[in-house]
Amino acid sequence: MKTVLKAKQPGFTLLEVLLGMSIMSIMMLLLFASLRICVQNWNAGEKKIAQVSQAAIIQNFLQNKLHATLPLNADFLEEPQFSFQGDREKIQFAAAMPASASRLGLQLFNISMNTSAGEEGRQLLVDIQPFFPLGDDEQWNEEPVIILTKIHTLRFAYFGPDSNDPNGDDGSVWQDEWLERQILPRLVSIDVELTNGEVWPQLVVALKIDRTLGTEANTESPFGIVDGKFAKP
Repeated sequence: MKTVLKAKQPGFTLLEVLLGMSIMSIMMLLLFASLRICVQNWNAGEKKIAQVSQAAIIQNFLQNKLHATLPLNADFLEEPQFSFQGDREKIQFAAAMPASASRLGLQLFNISMNTSAGEEGRQLLVDIQPFFPLGDDEQWNEEPVIILTKIHTLRFAYFGPDSNDPNGDDGSVWQDEWLERQILPRLVSIDVELTNGEVWPQLVVALKIDRTLGTEANTESPFGIVDGKFAKP
Protein backbone atom coordinates (compact mmCIF):
# COMPACT_ATOMS: atom_id res chain seq x y z
CA MET A 1 0.00 0.00 0.00
CA LYS A 2 1.48 3.30 -1.08
CA THR A 3 1.44 6.31 1.21
CA VAL A 4 0.65 9.62 -0.48
CA LEU A 5 2.46 12.60 1.11
CA LYS A 6 0.73 15.97 0.84
CA ALA A 7 2.86 19.07 0.36
CA LYS A 8 2.57 21.77 2.98
CA GLN A 9 0.21 24.61 1.91
CA PRO A 10 1.78 28.12 2.17
CA GLY A 11 0.04 30.49 4.63
CA PHE A 12 0.42 33.49 6.91
CA THR A 13 1.19 33.44 10.51
CA LEU A 14 -0.95 35.35 12.99
CA LEU A 15 1.83 37.93 13.39
CA GLU A 16 1.95 38.57 9.64
CA VAL A 17 -1.84 38.97 9.50
CA LEU A 18 -1.82 41.50 12.35
CA LEU A 19 1.05 43.39 10.77
CA GLY A 20 -0.74 43.56 7.42
CA MET A 21 -3.96 44.78 9.02
CA SER A 22 -2.05 47.47 10.91
CA ILE A 23 -0.40 48.72 7.72
CA MET A 24 -3.78 48.72 5.91
CA SER A 25 -5.37 50.71 8.77
CA ILE A 26 -2.62 53.32 8.61
CA MET A 27 -3.03 53.65 4.84
CA MET A 28 -6.82 54.04 5.14
CA LEU A 29 -6.38 56.64 7.88
CA LEU A 30 -3.99 58.66 5.72
CA LEU A 31 -6.33 58.35 2.74
CA PHE A 32 -9.38 59.61 4.63
CA ALA A 33 -7.33 62.43 6.19
CA SER A 34 -6.21 63.51 2.71
CA LEU A 35 -9.79 63.39 1.43
CA ARG A 36 -10.98 65.46 4.39
CA ILE A 37 -8.34 68.11 3.72
CA CYS A 38 -9.31 68.19 0.03
CA VAL A 39 -13.00 68.63 0.91
CA GLN A 40 -12.21 71.43 3.37
CA ASN A 41 -10.05 73.22 0.80
CA TRP A 42 -12.77 72.79 -1.82
CA ASN A 43 -15.44 74.22 0.49
CA ALA A 44 -13.18 77.14 1.46
CA GLY A 45 -12.51 77.85 -2.22
CA GLU A 46 -16.23 77.73 -3.05
CA LYS A 47 -16.99 80.08 -0.14
CA LYS A 48 -14.30 82.53 -1.24
CA ILE A 49 -15.55 82.46 -4.83
CA ALA A 50 -19.09 83.16 -3.59
CA GLN A 51 -17.85 86.09 -1.49
CA VAL A 52 -15.87 87.56 -4.39
CA SER A 53 -18.82 87.11 -6.75
CA GLN A 54 -21.18 88.80 -4.30
CA ALA A 55 -18.82 91.73 -3.84
CA ALA A 56 -18.32 92.07 -7.61
CA ILE A 57 -22.07 92.00 -8.34
CA ILE A 58 -22.94 94.61 -5.72
CA GLN A 59 -20.01 96.87 -6.58
CA ASN A 60 -20.86 96.68 -10.30
CA PHE A 61 -24.46 97.61 -9.51
CA LEU A 62 -23.42 100.61 -7.41
CA GLN A 63 -20.79 101.71 -9.91
CA ASN A 64 -23.09 101.51 -12.94
CA LYS A 65 -25.96 103.33 -11.27
CA LEU A 66 -23.85 106.04 -9.66
CA HIS A 67 -21.93 106.60 -12.89
CA ALA A 68 -25.25 107.23 -14.65
CA THR A 69 -26.45 109.76 -12.06
CA LEU A 70 -28.16 112.81 -13.54
CA PRO A 71 -28.17 116.29 -11.95
CA LEU A 72 -31.91 116.89 -11.68
CA ASN A 73 -34.11 119.28 -9.73
CA ALA A 74 -37.31 117.77 -8.35
CA ASP A 75 -39.33 120.97 -8.66
CA PHE A 76 -42.64 119.09 -8.67
CA LEU A 77 -42.32 118.04 -5.00
CA GLU A 78 -44.01 119.90 -2.16
CA GLU A 79 -40.51 120.76 -0.95
CA PRO A 80 -38.36 121.03 -4.10
CA GLN A 81 -34.91 119.54 -3.75
CA PHE A 82 -31.94 118.46 -5.80
CA SER A 83 -32.12 114.76 -6.67
CA PHE A 84 -28.69 113.88 -5.23
CA GLN A 85 -28.46 113.70 -1.44
CA GLY A 86 -26.22 111.58 0.78
CA ASP A 87 -24.54 111.04 4.12
CA ARG A 88 -22.35 108.35 5.69
CA GLU A 89 -24.91 105.52 5.56
CA LYS A 90 -27.39 106.44 2.83
CA ILE A 91 -27.44 107.97 -0.60
CA GLN A 92 -30.15 109.15 -2.99
CA PHE A 93 -29.73 109.80 -6.70
CA ALA A 94 -31.65 109.75 -9.98
CA ALA A 95 -30.66 107.55 -12.90
CA ALA A 96 -32.28 105.86 -15.87
CA MET A 97 -32.82 102.11 -15.99
CA PRO A 98 -31.33 100.19 -18.94
CA ALA A 99 -33.49 99.27 -21.90
CA SER A 100 -33.41 95.60 -20.84
CA ALA A 101 -35.07 96.36 -17.49
CA SER A 102 -38.76 95.71 -16.91
CA ARG A 103 -39.23 99.33 -15.79
CA LEU A 104 -38.13 102.19 -17.99
CA GLY A 105 -37.57 105.87 -17.50
CA LEU A 106 -35.93 107.82 -14.72
CA GLN A 107 -35.88 106.21 -11.30
CA LEU A 108 -35.04 107.62 -7.87
CA PHE A 109 -32.65 105.27 -6.06
CA ASN A 110 -32.48 105.27 -2.27
CA ILE A 111 -29.68 103.08 -0.92
CA SER A 112 -29.46 102.92 2.86
CA MET A 113 -28.57 100.82 5.90
CA ASN A 114 -31.37 99.50 8.08
CA THR A 115 -31.83 101.38 11.31
CA SER A 116 -31.05 98.51 13.71
CA ALA A 117 -28.40 95.78 13.69
CA GLY A 118 -29.36 92.18 14.40
CA GLU A 119 -27.19 89.35 15.61
CA GLU A 120 -25.78 88.91 12.10
CA GLY A 121 -25.10 92.59 11.47
CA ARG A 122 -26.94 95.21 9.47
CA GLN A 123 -28.45 95.11 5.98
CA LEU A 124 -28.12 97.28 2.88
CA LEU A 125 -31.46 98.16 1.30
CA VAL A 126 -32.29 99.52 -2.15
CA ASP A 127 -35.58 101.32 -2.75
CA ILE A 128 -36.39 102.30 -6.35
CA GLN A 129 -39.25 104.69 -7.12
CA PRO A 130 -40.23 106.53 -10.32
CA PHE A 131 -38.61 109.96 -10.39
CA PHE A 132 -41.65 111.75 -11.82
CA PRO A 133 -44.97 111.57 -9.95
CA LEU A 134 -47.39 108.86 -11.00
CA GLY A 135 -50.86 109.47 -12.31
CA ASP A 136 -54.00 109.04 -10.23
CA ASP A 137 -54.62 105.58 -11.72
CA GLU A 138 -51.06 104.36 -11.06
CA GLN A 139 -49.66 102.88 -7.89
CA TRP A 140 -46.18 101.87 -6.79
CA ASN A 141 -46.00 99.64 -3.72
CA GLU A 142 -42.78 97.69 -4.14
CA GLU A 143 -40.84 97.03 -0.95
CA PRO A 144 -37.13 97.82 -0.56
CA VAL A 145 -34.80 95.02 -1.68
CA ILE A 146 -32.02 93.67 0.56
CA ILE A 147 -28.84 93.43 -1.50
CA LEU A 148 -26.28 92.79 1.26
CA THR A 149 -26.40 91.34 4.78
CA LYS A 150 -24.00 90.80 7.69
CA ILE A 151 -22.56 94.32 7.42
CA HIS A 152 -20.38 95.61 10.25
CA THR A 153 -19.73 99.07 8.80
CA LEU A 154 -20.57 100.82 5.53
CA ARG A 155 -19.51 104.36 4.70
CA PHE A 156 -20.28 106.67 1.79
CA ALA A 157 -17.97 109.65 1.21
CA TYR A 158 -18.18 112.49 -1.31
CA PHE A 159 -15.40 114.41 -3.03
CA GLY A 160 -16.16 117.87 -4.30
CA PRO A 161 -15.94 121.59 -3.60
CA ASP A 162 -16.63 122.75 -0.08
CA SER A 163 -20.10 124.14 0.46
CA ASN A 164 -18.59 127.54 1.27
CA ASP A 165 -16.82 127.59 -2.07
CA PRO A 166 -19.09 125.81 -4.59
CA ASN A 167 -17.31 127.16 -7.67
CA GLY A 168 -13.72 126.71 -6.54
CA ASP A 169 -11.49 123.93 -7.82
CA ASP A 170 -8.94 124.22 -5.03
CA GLY A 171 -11.50 123.62 -2.28
CA SER A 172 -12.41 120.04 -3.23
CA VAL A 173 -12.19 117.71 -0.23
CA TRP A 174 -13.67 114.41 0.93
CA GLN A 175 -16.86 114.97 2.91
CA ASP A 176 -19.17 112.73 4.95
CA GLU A 177 -22.33 114.54 3.83
CA TRP A 178 -23.66 115.98 0.60
CA LEU A 179 -26.95 117.61 1.55
CA GLU A 180 -28.89 120.60 0.26
CA ARG A 181 -26.45 121.13 -2.60
CA GLN A 182 -27.31 122.05 -6.19
CA ILE A 183 -24.35 120.27 -7.77
CA LEU A 184 -23.09 116.70 -7.94
CA PRO A 185 -19.92 115.59 -6.18
CA ARG A 186 -17.04 114.68 -8.44
CA LEU A 187 -16.40 111.32 -6.75
CA VAL A 188 -18.28 108.96 -4.45
CA SER A 189 -16.41 106.34 -2.41
CA ILE A 190 -17.91 103.29 -0.70
CA ASP A 191 -16.17 101.31 2.07
CA VAL A 192 -17.66 98.03 3.31
CA GLU A 193 -16.61 95.77 6.18
CA LEU A 194 -18.59 92.61 6.98
CA THR A 195 -19.15 91.02 10.36
CA ASN A 196 -16.74 88.17 9.55
CA GLY A 197 -13.88 90.67 9.24
CA GLU A 198 -13.86 90.71 5.42
CA VAL A 199 -13.02 94.18 4.07
CA TRP A 200 -14.01 94.94 0.50
CA PRO A 201 -11.69 96.98 -1.74
CA GLN A 202 -12.70 100.62 -1.66
CA LEU A 203 -15.00 101.51 -4.55
CA VAL A 204 -14.53 105.02 -5.98
CA VAL A 205 -17.00 106.14 -8.66
CA ALA A 206 -16.53 109.21 -10.84
CA LEU A 207 -19.87 110.83 -11.61
CA LYS A 208 -20.51 112.00 -15.15
CA ILE A 209 -20.29 115.79 -14.91
CA ASP A 210 -19.93 117.85 -18.08
CA ARG A 211 -18.45 121.21 -17.11
CA THR A 212 -18.99 122.58 -20.62
CA LEU A 213 -22.70 122.51 -19.89
CA GLY A 214 -22.28 124.46 -16.70
CA THR A 215 -23.56 121.80 -14.29
CA GLU A 216 -21.27 123.13 -11.58
CA ALA A 217 -20.66 126.77 -12.41
CA ASN A 218 -24.21 127.76 -13.25
CA THR A 219 -26.67 126.41 -10.70
CA GLU A 220 -29.49 128.76 -11.72
CA SER A 221 -30.02 126.88 -15.00
CA PRO A 222 -28.85 123.32 -14.31
CA PHE A 223 -28.45 120.73 -17.02
CA GLY A 224 -30.93 117.90 -16.59
CA ILE A 225 -34.57 117.02 -17.14
CA VAL A 226 -37.27 119.56 -16.45
CA ASP A 227 -40.93 118.61 -16.88
CA GLY A 228 -39.93 115.41 -18.65
CA LYS A 229 -37.62 117.10 -21.19
CA PHE A 230 -33.90 117.60 -21.30
CA ALA A 231 -32.95 121.20 -20.58
CA LYS A 232 -29.68 122.93 -21.34
CA PRO A 233 -28.43 126.08 -19.62
